[in-house]
Amino acid sequence: MVEQRRIAMGDIIADAVGGRWDNPTGAYNIALKERLTAISEAEEWLEAKKEWKATGNVWYIPLRDDAVEVLPPHHADGHPNECICGHKIAWHFEIQNTENNILEIVGSDHIGFWMIVRHLVENKGIPEDMVTEERVREWITEAVKSMKSDWWWREHGDDFEERFKAVRELDLVLNTRNGESYYDEDTDRYERQLLIRKKGEGQFGISGYKMSSIVWRWNHIDNAKNQKITRGWPNERLENDLLIFYFSLDAHKSELEARNKQRADRIAEVVARREQQEIERAEQRVRQEEENRVRRERQQQEQIEQEERRATALQRTCAEWGIPEFSAEDGNNDWERDFLGQMISKIINEYYMSEKQKGRIIKIILGDKAPATAKQIKYIQSLGGTPTEGITKEEASRTIDELKERKNNEEKRE
Repeated sequence: MVEQRRIAMGDIIADAVGGRWDNPTGAYNIALKERLTAISEAEEWLEAKKEWKATGNVWYIPLRDDAVEVLPPHHADGHPNECICGHKIAWHFEIQNTENNILEIVGSDHIGFWMIVRHLVENKGIPEDMVTEERVREWITEAVKSMKSDWWWREHGDDFEERFKAVRELDLVLNTRNGESYYDEDTDRYERQLLIRKKGEGQFGISGYKMSSIVWRWNHIDNAKNQKITRGWPNERLENDLLIFYFSLDAHKSELEARNKQRADRIAEVVARREQQEIERAEQRVRQEEENRVRRERQQQEQIEQEERRATALQRTCAEWGIPEFSAEDGNNDWERDFLGQMISKIINEYYMSEKQKGRIIKIILGDKAPATAKQIKYIQSLGGTPTEGITKEEASRTIDELKERKNNEEKRE
């Protein structure tokens, strides 16, 4: 059963490898072939290479550092800082011979397809029937990235997370750029929008350098190309910016406090001004109400005085004419009411009034009780009569008729 799986796996590996590594060329590739064959169970390279697979362990050790201090003892005693082929490396990928369990180190260039294939099938549970050259190429990229990422997080993850959590809120506030202006009701002026700075300004390490947002580059939800998705761990620039920002937290907090204080002072100034304006408006309303009250009282007083003057003038005129006080409503029809209104206005304002208008007023007010005219009185006297005091026009007319009838009768008797 094991032998059948080996054969099937060998076929898969052969398909994945193709002919690239059947007879490798180049000094380092040939060295890899010879040295791996020497420690394999199979004596021929074409069979020996099938015994090796990636374990998933990886270490990153910059060339300037001593790998002995980082690698496990069984690797540190071998060829630290070098692939088994002798090439200097920074990324150390561990591979294992599945026949004799020997562990070795290779670099990124020599973590071969077949090593990743066996790692994916045997350690990651990838079904063998899914292993195609196209998918292997994708898996190689992802597997190498994943192994590097796993190593990075083991080595630096805790420190990174601690620093990132410490800076993320300040980063989103301070690593920004000015956007369009808008009216801010609180500050009562136009402010500039603060937008995430997605691209750095200036040169790193030189005064005036403005880093792009750390959060944007690392894991911002709106950035489909953030490094957490595309790389799995931060690149060197992001790490350096994070360190700079982290170790300047006190200065950044002071900057934010100053910015917040400036805004708070402005808001307090606006609030105080608005409160003062409201006080002034309230005082203005009180003054206006007082002025309106005084004006209303003056108008009322003027109206009273005017009414008194009207009453006095009308009363005096009516007394002189020997008629009762009247109003426009004393007219018997619309024309008379309109006429009386006009005449009252003339009386009050002491305008000229003709005798005819005066007589019309008396006639409307008194009707048949109007005093006898001078002509009637004179006619009564000519007929031998004596007009009584206060005789009305109606009485005078009746007296004249009686005197005329009596005179006619006397003339008939004669």
